[in-house]
Amino acid sequence: MEIESKDNWYILHGNQKSGPYDYKKIINMIQKNEIMDYSYVWAPHLPKWSQVYSLKEFSKDRFMLLRSHPDYQDAFLQRKNPRIQTQVEILGHNNIRFFDGTLTSISAEGGLCLINTPLVQVGDKIKIHLKSKSKDESPFNVEGVIIRKNFSQDRLNSKSGLYYVVSFSDLEPAGLDQIKSWINSTTSKTA
Repeated sequence: MEIESKDNWYILHGNQKSGPYDYKKIINMIQKNEIMDYSYVWAPHLPKWSQVYSLKEFSKDRFMLLRSHPDYQDAFLQRKNPRIQTQVEILGHNNIRFFDGTLTSISAEGGLCLINTPLVQVGDKIKIHLKSKSKDESPFNVEGVIIRKNFSQDRLNSKSGLYYVVSFSDLEPAGLDQIKSWINSTTSKTA
């Protein structure tokens, strides 16, 4: 698989420009939250400064392809805990507003949530109630912090959700057991 990647990327931090960086370094900086989806970048092949989320070079689909490419694996952070895709309804709050949404992936360290408000911010401490997926499961609560807000061009309106990455800081023992059960169940189905 041939992956075209242009180098000589620049980043705009306020009025300060930094760079040039190669494409792999930019990917790694995104992974480490040094660059956010709303950050502006530029490269010689672009007509103007653009937000990261608007560029196909940094789309989630492209990252999924690059993760399996040997030349790019070192650009991505390696997870300490297994993560699974899921669909769990959530309710939560950040001490200012309540929200609902869906947890779309989870590990013992955190998860990716589609939250139905754009008003939750990076750095917000949140409490989330994960509803049970079946009558055999118990709902549980977690506390965490928003470490990334993923912007999207696919939002339908102001009430459409945005994806937020949440790092768990306090997880009930029953919640950890439930997460492990989901992961083991998914792993055993794919093995």
